[in-house]
Amino acid sequence: MQNPAVATYEAAYKLLKEPSAFATTHALPHPAPLLFRLTGMDEPLAWPLSAAQAAQIAALYPAKIISASDIPFEERYMDGQDDMLAAMNWAYFEPLAPSSTAYTVLSHMVVDDVGDADSFRLQPSNDDDINATTFGVLIVLLPSAHTGGVITLAHAGQLKTFGDDVSLIETPFTAAFLSTTITSAPITSGRRVALVYRLCYDDVGDEPMRMTPPAQDAAIAAFQALGHSTSQEVQRLGLELDEPESTLTFAALTLCELGFVNVLLAAGNFDVGLATLSRNRTCDVVAFEPHPACNIPDAVVQSVIGHTLQGFLHLPLRTHVGFQSPSDVLVFWPRRHRVCFADIADLWAFLERRLERGDDDDDGAFLGAMPLTGAHGSSLIKVERGRMHWLQQQTRNLACFEKLHQLVMAIEDVQVSTALLYAIATSGELFLTSVALVVHGLLSKHGWGLLESAMLELVRRWIKRQPHATLQLLTSLAGLDDDEAAVCPPLSQPFEAELFKRCYDVVLTAPDLDIGDFDWCYHGPTFAKGLFLLDHYVTTIVPQLQDANYASQRLPLILVPAIDAFLFDFPSVVDVLSSSTVLDPLIDIAVGLASAVRCQPELPLPPAVMDRIVMALQSPMTVSGMAKLANDHANVAAAVLVLASRSQRLDAALFETLVVLYDLALLPIAASIASQLADDALFGHLVTAYIRASVPALVDRFKLLDSLQRSGHINNQATVTPGALLFLDVVQLLQSFAPDAIVPFATRYLALLPKTLDTIHDRLVPVLMRLDGDSCVHALLVTATIDRFAAVSALPYVTNFAMPRPVELHPEHCLQCTLVHWFLAQADEAMLQYPVGEGDMCPSVARIVAEASQLRFVVGDGAYIPNVLHLEKVRKPSQVSEDERMMAMHAHVAAFVETLTRQKRGTDDEASTKPTAPPAKRVRRS
Repeated sequence: MQNPAVATYEAAYKLLKEPSAFATTHALPHPAPLLFRLTGMDEPLAWPLSAAQAAQIAALYPAKIISASDIPFEERYMDGQDDMLAAMNWAYFEPLAPSSTAYTVLSHMVVDDVGDADSFRLQPSNDDDINATTFGVLIVLLPSAHTGGVITLAHAGQLKTFGDDVSLIETPFTAAFLSTTITSAPITSGRRVALVYRLCYDDVGDEPMRMTPPAQDAAIAAFQALGHSTSQEVQRLGLELDEPESTLTFAALTLCELGFVNVLLAAGNFDVGLATLSRNRTCDVVAFEPHPACNIPDAVVQSVIGHTLQGFLHLPLRTHVGFQSPSDVLVFWPRRHRVCFADIADLWAFLERRLERGDDDDDGAFLGAMPLTGAHGSSLIKVERGRMHWLQQQTRNLACFEKLHQLVMAIEDVQVSTALLYAIATSGELFLTSVALVVHGLLSKHGWGLLESAMLELVRRWIKRQPHATLQLLTSLAGLDDDEAAVCPPLSQPFEAELFKRCYDVVLTAPDLDIGDFDWCYHGPTFAKGLFLLDHYVTTIVPQLQDANYASQRLPLILVPAIDAFLFDFPSVVDVLSSSTVLDPLIDIAVGLASAVRCQPELPLPPAVMDRIVMALQSPMTVSGMAKLANDHANVAAAVLVLASRSQRLDAALFETLVVLYDLALLPIAASIASQLADDALFGHLVTAYIRASVPALVDRFKLLDSLQRSGHINNQATVTPGALLFLDVVQLLQSFAPDAIVPFATRYLALLPKTLDTIHDRLVPVLMRLDGDSCVHALLVTATIDRFAAVSALPYVTNFAMPRPVELHPEHCLQCTLVHWFLAQADEAMLQYPVGEGDMCPSVARIVAEASQLRFVVGDGAYIPNVLHLEKVRKPSQVSEDERMMAMHAHVAAFVETLTRQKRGTDDEASTKPTAPPAKRVRRS
């Protein structure tokens, strides 16, 4: 049962004539098997054509054209020529699709050194039948070195190039109808040699001869009309491919399928692509490859996946019992149908482009898109063109959501803005960074009062789905976050506190506030931080803002808290967090509270929260719990130290607990917050005492790495050893809390530090490269580095070429395997002369070398003896031997020490030139 909905498309498809190319180009994978001499020459032509024979031909045939009568072929090579022409016939026959069988007749030979396209014109024939049945030309390039001379074949606006990459070991050829125009680029060096053949019909009969590619004007016109029609029942159509491939590529289509694609492209109003369908009756698209000439937007291409095709040419209805879904199909739809693939954001981008063109007075120009915008479509149509003009000046690479934001802002319609906020509230796939700017822009444009209901609905929905993002949006709009964490500028409007009080009330009254479908390990601190900031805002900051409250306009500010308590009855943030079943006291609450304090230093620390944090830290932990805290949550230690110091709860026992958890990793953590605790004498005393006790561990490489690895503070990609960075952290801490202890610490550190080249390179050089020259230990470290390097002996340079031998290489297999097995183990052998040629190579050796990235075969100029096969070891730049690594390390340290010595010598000279005695006093003259 045929599908009546696609009948009009099938009728248009029947108008397609058998497709035919105007020209085709190919190459035989071997030189032309031809041997002949020209009249007047004693020797046959040699290939590639030599300069001497070319000069002889130029003298005999100054017109550069040799007629067929002057080209006597050797009889013994006629079979080779016939085989060559038969292979060419198979290659060009299907693309050109002549109306009957064809044969070739040699016209002439061309020896061209200028690039003359007229030389390819067929020579007149004395046979009238041949002249009458000739429909094309075959050009065969013979081996002859030349540059330039690219041949261009043109017909009806279509172009093909030929001869732009000519190989001397292949036989390129092209076949074209006589209606094709042939041009040639100039030949800049060398010469082009070609045989030119006629293409003639063999058995004409009563059928008309095809002398030119058929025109598809009728089919193109029919599909153009279908593309503009608005009465078709179906839009997304498919044509089953005759030969499905494993990958979707237009190069694998048959000639008829390519002809149909060209007709759709010529119609100018269709999108075309290749698709793989699901093997069920729904015929959903699971893979899609658009045609590059259609320039289909990425949003549409991505949206095609998952859509269902509505019909197929030449197949029954999908509901018919005999229907079977094809696997690979050619997909096409009218270009105006793109909007039905896109979501609401893409639809607005489509409408934006329509408005920019000035089509806003024509409902039909929206191509059926306007009903999808709901009740606000009339607002879009009434937009003045002047308001949209600025959109044309913006970048064209904005994301769809940003374009939607710009369009709504330009419309300046409260109803449309409200609809957008409601759409954001119901969407679960938008990023906070994009949403925050849109929300801020709309609130700033219209004022929060007009959008209050939509804003509260957004908070009500998002707090259930993304509680951390909701609180981050509110704290940013309220101006409570620091610049790094804020996702949008603060909202500065009259009475903005009323909006945030209502939003905070929605947050606290949400059921199951702390149960969300996301990972609390990453977002829990953000959630707790937002609660602390908003609670501080509504309870402490708002009562002090005269212009931010409704009540303060008529009543004294002192009454605002009482009125808010009556209206909202906010629960305590301590009660909210205490009732939480998923928030961890250390990982979430402590880190969140410390982040809130960093944003708002005046934020009070609730005693109940601090009690819970300290109790959680000092409670017994499992080994896995301690390891998780140390490895993944260094910010817990920083948060606890800051909070404990601010709340006067820091003591030796709490500090010792952190030492047990983080070990030496506590030092960089303490250094990162030293500026926040500069006035805490107890913290400085505890840190200084810990540093004094940890000097042996800081020096011991194995203890240091073990401590930092257990704490998760080792970065395998770092270019600086952790010991050097840890030394700098210690110096920073001592500089903040015990400056007099820096030199004794450095002296003891150097006394215990090994005096090896590795230590100088990994511990001292990185420190001096980063240490301030004014530091009190800079001169001490410089002297130690210079003296220690002077005591290091020079290193011999030995290149190690040894390589691991693959397990599949068996030395007993053959002589070649034995030789390669020995060669790979040699440390001083980089190249091996191979005993046989490529044709006699052991398959096992060939496979191992092909798969190895550090082995290769070289021949000729790449080896020591020309034209002999060698096996060579090739190392990547990053693969160096231990000796080379030590040599490079020695050179690096030597250069650095030389710089230090030169700087130190300059400093000493400058000091020696300074006068030691004070200048003589001037005699007073009375």
